[in-house]
Amino acid sequence: MRSFPFLVLILLVKSVFGQAVPSSAPDVATGSKDKQEDGVARIVGYAMTSGGASSFLETLTDRIGGRITGSPECKAAADLILQHLKDAGFENAQFEEYTINPGWQHGPATGEVISPVRRGLYLASYGWAPGTQGPIEVPVADIAGTGDGHSPLPGKVRGAAVLADLGSNGLSTNYVATRHLLARQLANAGAAAMFIVSDKPDRMLYTSAFLIYPRGPLPIISIAKEDAAFLRRLLAHGPVTIRLNVQNSFSAGPVPERNVVADLVGKDPSEMVLLTAHFDSWDAAQGANDDGAEVATVLEAARILKMLKIQPRHTIRFVFFSGEEQSDLGSRAYVAQHRQELDKIRAVFNTDAGVQVPLGFKLYGRTDLEAATRKLISPLAPLGADRVFTDADFDSDEESFMVVGVPTYSLAVEPEDYYVRHHTIVDTFERIDPRMLRLHTAVLATVAHSFANADERPGRRLSPPEVKDLLRRTGLESLYELDYPDAKPY
Repeated sequence: MRSFPFLVLILLVKSVFGQAVPSSAPDVATGSKDKQEDGVARIVGYAMTSGGASSFLETLTDRIGGRITGSPECKAAADLILQHLKDAGFENAQFEEYTINPGWQHGPATGEVISPVRRGLYLASYGWAPGTQGPIEVPVADIAGTGDGHSPLPGKVRGAAVLADLGSNGLSTNYVATRHLLARQLANAGAAAMFIVSDKPDRMLYTSAFLIYPRGPLPIISIAKEDAAFLRRLLAHGPVTIRLNVQNSFSAGPVPERNVVADLVGKDPSEMVLLTAHFDSWDAAQGANDDGAEVATVLEAARILKMLKIQPRHTIRFVFFSGEEQSDLGSRAYVAQHRQELDKIRAVFNTDAGVQVPLGFKLYGRTDLEAATRKLISPLAPLGADRVFTDADFDSDEESFMVVGVPTYSLAVEPEDYYVRHHTIVDTFERIDPRMLRLHTAVLATVAHSFANADERPGRRLSPPEVKDLLRRTGLESLYELDYPDAKPY
């Protein structure tokens, strides 16, 4: 693991504050190389000494908490973001509405073994999966790791709660496709429920809705791996029966949702750079690292650029999406609503991997962007965030822009324990390092400033045939077909 470059950072901040910074900072727009470097130095200096991101995140997590798309908590988060943007001087900050259909609400989920012994089970429902329509008593069947959505299923799954080993850590690209296919296959075979064995430690459970939204085909339940091991030991000696009661509910119709958008208008607003993050989360905990922390850093980057009176050559747009956890609903809505502006986008920078040590940026297979990107992110070298990664996956809102050919990036970070906390009960505020919040703020503000002021774009928007070729080359074509089963966005 690459360590945080503390010494370099200390020297950088010292150099920033070696010169007096007036309380009313002069405008920094396009111009000489010296002026651009001065702008970057002041951005980094303010970001590294600011506590704004941490303060916002504490309010978001402690006062609002988990934010399932379509819930009152998600609405409150949008209100909070808009208010902070207005307070920072973004008079153009606004909501952009769209709908989800249907809405969904978590209800209690309980399970217990009733034969051959009596013992409670630790479990939770996946999002946008139906409940059991009251208590049910069913046998347990185990298909272990053989369920892939394609292989034949044994007859014992009919009427049973079926244990399946799919895994949930790491990149979700292959996992969500297998989960989707297997859930559909089990439902068609008459299974009563699908038990996905959590691979989290210490009886932690997992929840998600990607490719389950808009409605799962059967109850889909996360079961602690320790409880799954217990059931398998019982099954080794004979039949096992459980009582299961999952009380989820769906809305009767569409539910309103909102993205939040604000512009730092450039001298030439004919082009723009987007900084994006999603504010919806799961409700097992506070949604601190996924993705509240990065919402806080994008918001603080916006505030600092505004406070420093920086007017870039081209517009920097800050977009906060809801609905990411249900298959990028907010970013899809944004792309549809702004279709006429897509050619104006120089680059989209999404951030949704947690606030661990930043390494650089992922290009999602766009090797044609690599040379220009290396040059444009070179100011991030003192922060250790100037590496380029060309791998690709569908793991967040960057997908919505990638599939319409827009140059798309995400901030790459050290994983550390992100995938342990991801979508679990321990995604809470006190586990966020305030230093990383400040560092991410500096990186995001700097990269937006660099790309918005560049003489040229990093690359062009791809045509539909080129997008199709990119998806094939990166191994994402089959998942794309599952994720966009009807009308294609390109």
